[in-house]
Amino acid sequence: MKFQIIEEEINQLKTHLAFLEKRLKEIQQNCDHHFKGNQYYETFIKCNKVNVLYY
Repeated sequence: MKFQIIEEEINQLKTHLAFLEKRLKEIQQNCDHHFKGNQYYETFIKCNKVNVLYY
């Protein structure tokens, strides 16, 4: 019976994580991007989004 409770909690956390990831993506898309970085990548100061510039 205890495993059912744990599975339910895992499912709730997955749902909450998916919500937070979606919200973060929305915030990053609407951010006024000022960045710091180097020739390989840039990190946006406000939202911490990373753009890779060199592969």
